[in-house]
Amino acid sequence: MCLICSPLARSQDAGNGFYLRGFAERARRVISFYDTSAQAGYAQAALCYALNKNTVRADSMINVLLKNPSGDMFWMFSTIGSYLYGGERMSGQTRAAVRNAWKTYRPYRGDTENHWCLYYASLLLASEQWQNLPGDEWFNGKTSEENYSEAKGYLIHWINLTTTIGQGEFDSPDYFPVFVSAMILLSQFAEEPAIKKRSSMMADYLFADFAAEHLEGQYTGGFSRIYQPAVYKPLASNAAPFAYLYFGKGEEKSSDFALFAAISSYRLPEIIYKIATDRSTPYIHREKKRVRNVIRFGSEMNPPVYKYTYMTKDYSIGSLQGGILQPIQQHTWGVHFTSGKPYTAIFGLHPCWSGTELGMFFPEEVKQLTQDVSSSKSTYSSPDKWTGGSPYERTFQHKNTLIVLYDIPPGTKSDEIDGLFPANLDERFVDTSGWIISRAGDTYIGWYPLASYKIEDEGVYLRLRSHELQNGYIIEVRSKSETGPFGNFKEKLRAHIPISKMKQGSVSVRYFSIDGDKMEFMFPGKRIFNGTAVDFSRYKLFEGPFLNAGTGSKKLTITYKDKKRVLDFQLLKVSE
Repeated sequence: MCLICSPLARSQDAGNGFYLRGFAERARRVISFYDTSAQAGYAQAALCYALNKNTVRADSMINVLLKNPSGDMFWMFSTIGSYLYGGERMSGQTRAAVRNAWKTYRPYRGDTENHWCLYYASLLLASEQWQNLPGDEWFNGKTSEENYSEAKGYLIHWINLTTTIGQGEFDSPDYFPVFVSAMILLSQFAEEPAIKKRSSMMADYLFADFAAEHLEGQYTGGFSRIYQPAVYKPLASNAAPFAYLYFGKGEEKSSDFALFAAISSYRLPEIIYKIATDRSTPYIHREKKRVRNVIRFGSEMNPPVYKYTYMTKDYSIGSLQGGILQPIQQHTWGVHFTSGKPYTAIFGLHPCWSGTELGMFFPEEVKQLTQDVSSSKSTYSSPDKWTGGSPYERTFQHKNTLIVLYDIPPGTKSDEIDGLFPANLDERFVDTSGWIISRAGDTYIGWYPLASYKIEDEGVYLRLRSHELQNGYIIEVRSKSETGPFGNFKEKLRAHIPISKMKQGSVSVRYFSIDGDKMEFMFPGKRIFNGTAVDFSRYKLFEGPFLNAGTGSKKLTITYKDKKRVLDFQLLKVSE
């Protein structure tokens, strides 16, 4: 631990001592879990090397694992990570075995942004370690120089793209660790100073993005991708161990990615820690991301994604604008709250699936895509799934009020919309006014369906299901600190009933929120707030009290009270 935590004193000002001591203790716990585990893996081996402890066992583990390599780009990250931490502590025989594996095992590059980020980060580090080798010494037939050039080119391209028009696989509670771990490993071991600095800055950038939408260990808002069960058990996501390690929130958790982070010299700037943990004042946070590369059925390669999140100490409500913004696992909107662990989310969706959706993003034959994807993502074509976007869904959010509308053509494969409520809510009832009113601790949630529905019991969750094709609902969220006792919230809802029109090709709603704001929404995109049209084109890359960045700027300004940190990727400079 002395070896691992010694950079603490060197890397930060003395004023950060409280945060750094907390991080060091949490890192110790993550490390302790692996240090006492009998399980054999690359992460365990990396830890042995980092601690200079049981290195013979580490060699043995790696030699056994290399007999049957698997895992593609995830294998690449694990092997090069353990190799780099091994250094001279790794035996010559084991070092040779690792080198040979990178010659003989052919890892798949993948077809998603997180795959490519991990693939090229690992390839860059490997090509630095094994320089001047011909193509027949590498799995892909390229020379060391060619591999380095390709990896460096992609990583710089991805960072430039992310800091100008936004990340494509954005804000994914399950893939955040992949991106940030790749950057942390590069910041630790890349030999080229510019790559080392750019990667460290990018790790800060990704953590800042997470911090602004973080609530007690949960990644909140709308997501590009999320798996079950993390969608209904937010503390089960892959990002949760990082929230624990770096923010000190949520439950104590470990993961291989978190272990590699815990033993690294990367230290989160305290300003980002403060942003992630201070919920004393509610705030609005806006972001602009990008759609994954559209290769069919679209006129624009990377259409913009508009995100809106409202954060308080008790809950967060966030949304994307709707439509197909990411295939398979999109999460368009959700309410997250701090009470009722582990079931701390309410959300809705149209469980849509189609070859057209998949064909937008995948190059394979469209007619086969649904079957191919369903074979690996078994929930994709299920009418009871919990994730997914829809071309027939749109949202309109202002602060803690959300409107969602659907206009589903007849003959669509999925002819229902769903809402998901935890079964363990403290209170939930259908009011005579039509509102479904719930309470989770000090958080109050109102759901007003705009069409007929039924509620089905699915065990830990209840599913609201409506088969009306022209459909929608209003969501109001408040807390005790905002509106007083639960009874006050119920009375306010009863006095605010929306007026809607549910006709194919003409779906609309007019609603006065319980704060008195007039919201008019006409599917698919006409949104009017208090008489003024909402203009998404005015969105910046980040806009809120903590993070601000203009589109195309390559510059993120991080602010907390009187502190400021600027990440300038154009000048490759960090200023405070």
